[in-house]
Amino acid sequence: MKKFYLSLALLMSTFLGFAQNINFNNGGGDLLWSNPNNWDLSVIPAATNTVRLSSLAESLVDQNFTVLKIQTTFEIGASSTATDKIAAVAGGSILTIDAAANAVFGIENASNNDVNFIFKGNLTINNTTTAGISNTLMRNQNGSGNAMVFSNGSVLTLNTPLETRTGSNNNFSFNGSLAGTAPLRVNANTISTFGATSNNTGYEGDFVWVGANASVIVNTADSNTFLPTDRKIQVNAIGGSIQVNTVNVFRGNTAINGDRSFTFDVNKNQNAIGTITFDGGTADGTLNLDIDDSVTELFFANSAEVEWNTGTLNIIGFKEGVIKFGTDNSGLTATQLTQITADGVGSGQALALETDGTLVVASSLSIEDYDYQSKGRLSFPSVISNEKLQIKVPITEYKIFNILGQKVQSVSRNNEFQEINVSNFKAGIYILTIEGKASERFIKQ
Repeated sequence: MKKFYLSLALLMSTFLGFAQNINFNNGGGDLLWSNPNNWDLSVIPAATNTVRLSSLAESLVDQNFTVLKIQTTFEIGASSTATDKIAAVAGGSILTIDAAANAVFGIENASNNDVNFIFKGNLTINNTTTAGISNTLMRNQNGSGNAMVFSNGSVLTLNTPLETRTGSNNNFSFNGSLAGTAPLRVNANTISTFGATSNNTGYEGDFVWVGANASVIVNTADSNTFLPTDRKIQVNAIGGSIQVNTVNVFRGNTAINGDRSFTFDVNKNQNAIGTITFDGGTADGTLNLDIDDSVTELFFANSAEVEWNTGTLNIIGFKEGVIKFGTDNSGLTATQLTQITADGVGSGQALALETDGTLVVASSLSIEDYDYQSKGRLSFPSVISNEKLQIKVPITEYKIFNILGQKVQSVSRNNEFQEINVSNFKAGIYILTIEGKASERFIKQ
């Protein structure tokens, strides 16, 4: 009989430690996670426990804990008449969520009573599973007024990916700091807002769009950091968007995967953005760059050596003198310039870069503005199968020689022009000289 009771006790002990819910009820009255009396099972949480907050209180993580999951309970807030129902996790120690499986919910606001689930301290996502890519998911569920908030002063460290998911309310607020090296993934129809107190200066991860129509809104205070240098937003889903509402907070790169479309809504000056890349799959995606009329500086890094493949940069709200690529007219290749469309720029009008990298309508340049000794060509295409050779700037004079050095055509006139008819040329290699300042080869097929 004694052996039976001993075996039963051992079995119960094992059961209590295995993937069990443990409710914080503040029964001990001091709000501390380290006090067993504050938990319904009279033990503090273990790594195999799902922690459930069953009372509207600001619990204090006063020593480091690792748990499987944290959530509010369905009933929490039911008896409260407060208009602002808060269940908060605070304290100076580190709470680690180790979901121990790929693509499972590690954070969930499951209340049916419109509760604000707020993280005020140090939360780390560290999913130790070896399955998949170790995604940990979070969502609001049940109550349509539920909210998920990472407050001012909080630090959310991503050692493994964290992903927003749709639920009863698809809004997530980030008002503290991101840290770690893993990505924050935004899934379909979720809205992630970075508030004025957010600052991701030390973040070494990326932002990845993984579901259709996900959006990110950036209100990070002027000159603080939403996206650090050398990090990126990676678009792997259709219909996504980012809205940047503050000055000089976006310093990283933008990558569009495959045939995805994405809208980059810029409402304030940004003077240190990274590169734009179109890659993966068909690599014929579209980046819609929507620029507010108040923006006077939108400066990208030199993108001439990154892949654009057959992607399209579509500029909405284009004005000359606002957008730059690099610091000279080698910031984009001639091919990349043909992949840019812009409202207000007529069909057949070419875009070009000034000597300081500013994007302009080519017809507004003169040959004196153009650094003809740079890598960029004045004429295009270099291999021509149609009738017209295009010139990026207005000219008044040119000469064309065949490979034997014989002049086959020349024009000199007072009025400016930007195309040359070569329809009667035989197939071969030709030399074009423009106003005695540039000399370029082209092939007539």
